[in-house]
Amino acid sequence: MKIVRLTTLLDFGGQERKYISFTDDGPQALRHDYVFAAIGHGGHAEKAIRDKGFDVHIFQRNPAVRNLWNIVVLWRWFRHIRPDVVHTAAAEANFHGIIAARLAGVPTIIAEEIGFPRHSKSARRVFALLYRRVYKVVCVSESVKAFLQSIGEIRPEKGVVLYNPVVSPGVRPRVPSEVFTLVCVGRLEPVKNQALLIRALGKMQHTQVRLCLVGDGSDRAALEQLVQTLGLSERVTFTGFTADPTQYLRRGDVFVLPSLSEGFGIAVVEAMLQELPCVCSKVGGIPEFINDGENGWLFDPHDEAALVARLDDLAAMSGDALRRIGQNARLSVEDRFTTTHYRLSLENLYEKRL
Repeated sequence: MKIVRLTTLLDFGGQERKYISFTDDGPQALRHDYVFAAIGHGGHAEKAIRDKGFDVHIFQRNPAVRNLWNIVVLWRWFRHIRPDVVHTAAAEANFHGIIAARLAGVPTIIAEEIGFPRHSKSARRVFALLYRRVYKVVCVSESVKAFLQSIGEIRPEKGVVLYNPVVSPGVRPRVPSEVFTLVCVGRLEPVKNQALLIRALGKMQHTQVRLCLVGDGSDRAALEQLVQTLGLSERVTFTGFTADPTQYLRRGDVFVLPSLSEGFGIAVVEAMLQELPCVCSKVGGIPEFINDGENGWLFDPHDEAALVARLDDLAAMSGDALRRIGQNARLSVEDRFTTTHYRLSLENLYEKRL
């Protein structure tokens, strides 16, 4: 079968990392022929996937839903390459891709929701109509599936949960630090809520704690200004984007993710696989693999005082106690989100329509 995996962008982010993981062992590890495509721009993920021997198509168009000419462009492309399956992911790709694939007569269409869409009532009706015309809607967590059902966009039998694959490089040796270090990996965007973490750092009783923010995004300038305003410039490091966050995870004592919304949370699982204790927002799919107090901790991302108190507790905790939580974290996820399991599950889903 020829399968098109269409998304909005192929640069960096959770969706892109999933594609990179899926293609990690090259075309020979997969049972079908794949073409990866982005309506908008490419970048890091585009290069990584292309370098592994896959066909990648970048349309370089404005992916906005209102840009309806994207449907015509995709329709023409689908008619030309004649895929057996079109698997779309992310709101803009779902909208344009489903319509174009239907018009092009693609036999099997699968959509994917990677988070919690903030659709208006009219948009919910539109997506409900679109999702009734696809074979399945892949959801990255049970929480995402339940949310889509609650807003009326999918019926229970339409949604299928496939957790994201997470590649583990193995537990890398720790790099001891004289200063207790918090690490946060993620795009620097308002929804990731790093501003809360910076403010919490400034209110901690343990004033020697440092924070390493790994990632880049539109919120970086505002976050850097906040750090300067709070007088935390000596305690907060911005690393920018990296394809290998493990180099920073192994230098940290605790991983913190303060997101306001998180469909799955690949960065959290990556930290857990490195035996790093995790403190994360109790949102989205994260409570599906973190049990508070057993293999990590959960908090309300709107409760700054609670986060401050938790971080102070952890800064005072013994190294042995933190290590035990970190070991529990790794054991709880190491066999649950493997790339092999994801590949088999996804290809089996495609083949059910044969």
